[in-house]
Amino acid sequence: MRRPRGLMPEGGVVSSHARWVPVCAALLLGGCGGSKGDAPGAAPAALPAKPGGGEKAGAVGSWVEARTGGLARVVPAIGTFRARQTTRVGAQVSGRVEAVLVDIGDAVKKGQDLVRLDPELFRLDVAQREAELAAALAAMEEARLHYERMRKLWEKPAGEDPSISRRQYDDSVTRRDAASARVKQAEAALGYARQRLDETTIRAPFDGAVTRRFVDPGEPVTSMPVTPLVEVQETGVLELDFALPQELLGQVRPGTPVTYEADGIIGTGVGAVSVVFPALEESTRSVTCRMLVDNANGRLRPGLLARVRVSMDGRSDGVVVPRRALERDATGRGWQVRVAGDGGAPLAVRPVKTGVLTEADAELLEGVKAGEKVWVGSD
Repeated sequence: MRRPRGLMPEGGVVSSHARWVPVCAALLLGGCGGSKGDAPGAAPAALPAKPGGGEKAGAVGSWVEARTGGLARVVPAIGTFRARQTTRVGAQVSGRVEAVLVDIGDAVKKGQDLVRLDPELFRLDVAQREAELAAALAAMEEARLHYERMRKLWEKPAGEDPSISRRQYDDSVTRRDAASARVKQAEAALGYARQRLDETTIRAPFDGAVTRRFVDPGEPVTSMPVTPLVEVQETGVLELDFALPQELLGQVRPGTPVTYEADGIIGTGVGAVSVVFPALEESTRSVTCRMLVDNANGRLRPGLLARVRVSMDGRSDGVVVPRRALERDATGRGWQVRVAGDGGAPLAVRPVKTGVLTEADAELLEGVKAGEKVWVGSD
């Protein structure tokens, strides 16, 4: 006899299609009841209400106590390398340029010859002064001999009258002293003439490099007013000047660590502030700082731009917490932290004002006190 569709056959045996129905249902139910990691969009577990609650199932993180202190801050600045000394070298005597011994870019040592003036007239002057000194020495010797004769005639044994008058003796003394004075005058004139002859060679005042040249051979130069001949800059040690906001005036001092990088120069330099200028720039309300940079290898040049990073000491009145304790507030621009309540009270979400931020820690200036516990979520 034919049975209607859908009725179970005798003996309780179901058809092959019917056997798959409960299996599919079980699979669907298993997918709905899986773990949160298997279901995209699952809501995160609630934070514990108090310290120690992090051990509850589903809470990932820990409570960390905020500590007193501050973080060292790194302040960027733009600086410029400058020469410690820049001198336009001129002549001490007037004359005509005989030779220029250096050119732009040449390295020079202190005392090295730079420019030479025609020395002929100065040599003649020295020769004339030498002749005058010789004549003065001869006159002094003659005056000395005359004095010795007069002294013997004047100084007689007791009881004998002098052979000359007092006036004759005094005249010999005066003649001797005047001749000696003329010798000293001639010696001074000769020394001055020799100095002027030496000054026809103009020398470098310090170690450095020639940065400008103003004259060529044959040109006349004067000492008053001084004609500049060449410009020399000291390059062995350079000054690196940079400006910081006036708010940092109390935190920067001689010895504050500094690192710098110069455009076009590979590598990072390390040094320290050597001078903090006493006066501020009124137009920018900034304080100028200076550090000295060793440039014995000559890689750096005056005028180079430098990117400076100044390491400031941490604050003493701040509070430090792990960086992961910070969360963005509803505006997306500010920061907030979750703080454990006192006496079992529920946690509170507080806005905070941050100071220095590093990869690991955050400096809080307002919102959390030292000793309070903040929630730090896992990575």
